[in-house]
Amino acid sequence: MKEKTKSSKKVYECSFMELYEDQVILSNKKISERVYVKHPGAAAILPITTDHKIILVKQYRYPIGMENLEVPAGKKDDLNEDSLLCAKRELEEETGHITSEMIFINRIYPCVGYSNEYIDLFIAKNCVKIDHPKAMDEDENIETFFYTIDEVKMLLKTNQINDGKTLLLLQHYLLDELK
Repeated sequence: MKEKTKSSKKVYECSFMELYEDQVILSNKKISERVYVKHPGAAAILPITTDHKIILVKQYRYPIGMENLEVPAGKKDDLNEDSLLCAKRELEEETGHITSEMIFINRIYPCVGYSNEYIDLFIAKNCVKIDHPKAMDEDENIETFFYTIDEVKMLLKTNQINDGKTLLLLQHYLLDELK
């Protein structure tokens, strides 16, 4: 089933991705085209405070044309950035919190049909607010919210959370809480 690259052409590049058009040879020897995005990867964090509140952020997401409630997350600064360091940086920048208890949960590939992007998922326990956190990216406008487990369950029940990485992390955390 493996496809062999016949030719590859970069057609676009920006600060967070590259777009390619490749010709591939299929296992049946036919030629096909693959258009895909190369991405440096990202990290997403479900932060839990010392008083067991769940931190979510709300921001406007241009591609879907609406505000979205989700876990803090961000792309790696480059291909070599460690996912744990990326997660710690994003936690601090987007929420003003830090932790020494960052637990790796899983690596997901959210768009396998057209991107090699992966997101490493973490749960950060015992998060504490700091006085002088790292600044958010200049193009970010983020609101931070704190929820109890029961409030998060209601958000899920009423379909107020629709972001994939957030759903996965919340479900993992809530299932773990049932043990």
